[in-house]
Amino acid sequence: MFIIWSGWGALTIVIVAAVTIVVGAIGQLLLTAIGYPDWAFVAVSIGLFSAAAVNWIVGRRMNATPPRELVDPATGQRVVLTRTHRLFWIRMEYWSFLVALLGFVPLLALPGALHG
Repeated sequence: MFIIWSGWGALTIVIVAAVTIVVGAIGQLLLTAIGYPDWAFVAVSIGLFSAAAVNWIVGRRMNATPPRELVDPATGQRVVLTRTHRLFWIRMEYWSFLVALLGFVPLLALPGALHG
C-alpha cells in the first residue's frame, strides 16, 4: 500500500494514532477505576474525537501560511508558491471529519453494553 502526501500531510496518521492511543488508554484506566472495565469502546471513541480535534487545529494552523509571491527576473512573470499539507490529496484538517465519524463506530456497541 502506498501513502501519498504533500508537505507534512503524513503527520495526520501520527496525530490520529498517538492521540487515540494515549487518550484511549487514559480513558480505559479511568473507566476501570470507576467500575466499568468493559466499556473500552467509549474510551476509543473519546480518543478518536480528541484526535479529530487535535488534527483539525494542527492542520488549520499548518495550512494557514500565506503564499509567497516571486517574480521571475527574466520574464517579469509573477509566480505564487503555496505550501499545503495533504494526505491522499485531502488537506490535513479535512481528515478530522472522517476521524470524528469513525469515533461514532465504537459507540454502536453501547446499547448491547447497557443490557448486559
